[in-house]
Amino acid sequence: MKKILVVDSSKVTLNLIRKMLSPIVGLGIYEASSMAEAQVFMQVHKVFVVLTNLILTDAPDMEMLNYLAKENIPTIVFSSNVQSALLQSNLYSNIIDYVIKDTNGLFYLKRLIDGLMYARDKEVLLVEDSQSMALYVKKILEKLLLRVVVAQNGKEALKILDKKRNISLVISDYNMPIMGGLEFTKVLKTDSRFTKLVLIIIISESADELKVQLYKHGADDLIIKPILPEELSIKVLNIFLNLKQIEEISEFNAIVDQHVISSATDTKGNIIAASQAFCEISGYTKEELLGKNHRILRDPSMPDSLYKELWDTVTHKKVWRGEIKNRKKDGGYYWVDAIIEPSLSKDGGIIGYKGLRYDITDKKRIEEISITDGLTNIFNRRHFNNTFPKILEDAKRDYKIVCFLLMDIDHFKQYNDNYGHQAGDNVLIKFAACLKRSLQRAGDMAFRLGGEEFGLVYKVDTKEKALLFANRVRDDIENLKITHEYSSASKYITASMGLVCGYASELGNMDALFKEADELLYEAKESGRNQVKGN
Repeated sequence: MKKILVVDSSKVTLNLIRKMLSPIVGLGIYEASSMAEAQVFMQVHKVFVVLTNLILTDAPDMEMLNYLAKENIPTIVFSSNVQSALLQSNLYSNIIDYVIKDTNGLFYLKRLIDGLMYARDKEVLLVEDSQSMALYVKKILEKLLLRVVVAQNGKEALKILDKKRNISLVISDYNMPIMGGLEFTKVLKTDSRFTKLVLIIIISESADELKVQLYKHGADDLIIKPILPEELSIKVLNIFLNLKQIEEISEFNAIVDQHVISSATDTKGNIIAASQAFCEISGYTKEELLGKNHRILRDPSMPDSLYKELWDTVTHKKVWRGEIKNRKKDGGYYWVDAIIEPSLSKDGGIIGYKGLRYDITDKKRIEEISITDGLTNIFNRRHFNNTFPKILEDAKRDYKIVCFLLMDIDHFKQYNDNYGHQAGDNVLIKFAACLKRSLQRAGDMAFRLGGEEFGLVYKVDTKEKALLFANRVRDDIENLKITHEYSSASKYITASMGLVCGYASELGNMDALFKEADELLYEAKESGRNQVKGN
């Protein structure tokens, strides 16, 4: 935490400055209303900079300024009564800047201190063969709390840069022996190690052709002699504020890249960008993802209707949000809560799509546990009770056929009694797996409703197809060829089934439908078992 001491006899001014500077991260703001109070504070605390008025109640004749100069404490003067010539004299070399006390001055003050906070102790390379000019520029830069390294020509500068990799700004004269400013610019900006360095060139004349050449070869800014200290200070300050912003953006982007699952695609869904978090959760590297279509992540269990809805939404320039199960490279899966939106050109056309995703795999796994039968790994009665009414409502709205197949394993009690409960559990597991394999559409569902009672909810186009499907399931169960010597229906495990099928608007509510299926199941048992009775 860097400490700044604000010295002013006006409480209004102190409050305004505190309010203006408080957003600066890492800055501790301390106040004093008099010179005496400021001296007591500075005897105990080391300050980063002092911001002071010229005239204080106990120091009307610039005694505060003289004290700060004697102690060589970096100082910013914030006053409505500024004597520029006096402040630029060698007597007050500790003064960083003077700021007029008005609204614009307050905003400039914030930028100045923000820039000083970031620039302090940063190294700048000054390339200048004239000792007097080097000393002049060095003093201006050191007032900004920078560390200045001096080289006498371009070749010497390159050697220094090769050793010192923490230099972020180079200020070079154009007219130099051995290697002049233009040649130095060309070499510096074509070396991949130094391309990010900011380069200011000092020139003696404002010749357009020279300026064009320097800018084209990579100079970031130019200063024309004679150098105005305020101009150089403001240019350097703005450079470091820009570097600070770039650094903050880079740090933020790095955090986003590591922790936010994001990607961008072209209009066809081919991946053109992917975050590191996206790579980690999917198991792919960026090289493996870039250029590939997002379909490589599609989990087979996700219904086509979801992706149709997604594409219909984003291609109409709207934002889509929903939960998606994706397939990992190793065959595993993960769930995300996704937000997908189109990227638009300036004229409003779609040029691609971008997505942000939040990992909800743990949440979905907990949900799966709560709706899954622990033994058979298919849906449980609780999930049936929650989802079946919704299925009926959706089918009523779309005027679709609903099929509910209720079934019991024939003579399961006798199987348990004679083969043991462990063998009975194995039957239940194989029975459920057979039901799950029989499902043909994404919306079809299998449930263990209790004990040896199971249910299927599935979609068909006609009632005739519904009965054909039910009998195929019945055959598949018997074809498991699980021996059951104590069954009257077959020498293998079989099931009796009651099928209710029809348009949802004609079937009534869930309870009525379940009761009807149960009665049909009872009829199938009474008729000899291992058969389907339908409505």
